[in-house]
Amino acid sequence: MSIVNVTLDLTLYGCPMHYIKAREALSKMEREQVIQLVVNNGNAVEEVITSLRHDGQLCEITSTETLTTTIRVVKHHA
Repeated sequence: MSIVNVTLDLTLYGCPMHYIKAREALSKMEREQVIQLVVNNGNAVEEVITSLRHDGQLCEITSTETLTTTIRVVKHHA
């Protein structure tokens, strides 16, 4: 599996733009590449994870800070 090659800050976006921006970034990546997404705490975390998993991507929370959560995503599906 690839190492993380991109961290994408999605904290400026609300629903559904945070997911759309994440999906757009993943579309430019090869299978098995890894990206980290930084999203605002709250509904955004679950919305992004649920949507990306529905698309077939592998997602896990790697850290939670006061205001943000970092999600590690492995591109598993084209």
